[in-house]
Amino acid sequence: MDWIPVVVIIHIISGYIALAAGFAAAISKKSRGTHSLFGNVFYFSMTLSVLSVIALSAVRFSPFLFPIALFTLYMVTGGKLVFYLKKKNQFLKWWPVYAYSGIGISLVMIFLAGYFFLYIDGVMAFILAVFSAIQLSMSIVDFRKNPGKMPQIKVFQHINKMGGGFIAATTAFVVVNISFLPPLIGWLAPTAIGVLLMVYATRQRKGKSAVRG
Repeated sequence: MDWIPVVVIIHIISGYIALAAGFAAAISKKSRGTHSLFGNVFYFSMTLSVLSVIALSAVRFSPFLFPIALFTLYMVTGGKLVFYLKKKNQFLKWWPVYAYSGIGISLVMIFLAGYFFLYIDGVMAFILAVFSAIQLSMSIVDFRKNPGKMPQIKVFQHINKMGGGFIAATTAFVVVNISFLPPLIGWLAPTAIGVLLMVYATRQRKGKSAVRG
């Protein structure tokens, strides 16, 4: 199909833009201005990159890339929603829908992990199982902790969700461009390092909040 190369190009370009914008947002001062600008560029370019993968999956389904794309979309959507939704009743209405969609994504991922284990590749099955466990645990926490009821967690939800989306962009870059790494390390190392950095950022933010309080 003639449109496939165009979608592939869109996916590649938007992915690189997301990677650059995400890095710029991460190192910029956390306030309205530069951080918000790069954050919005990251969100929209990452969303475009993910949607292009989903579009390509309609032609040639990938049992690995498709669920990872859904995982990424869940992350960046949540990071945007915590500040896009303004009123408590909006959170009470839409946040449970968001959390339930995450649980659905985790079930899709674990099903495909089983498919990989039985028919394709045990290493990839393990990687999908890890991402499925992360997705399920996050979704359960999201369901239990609604930002509409707990506005003090909004900023931490934002850090975790956008950080997770950036990890996904970094993972894609590493897997595609650094071929000498074993697949298990290429897929999971960015997650391990990224989670440690998010924990550090969260503690830093809590420390500043405690000082202000």
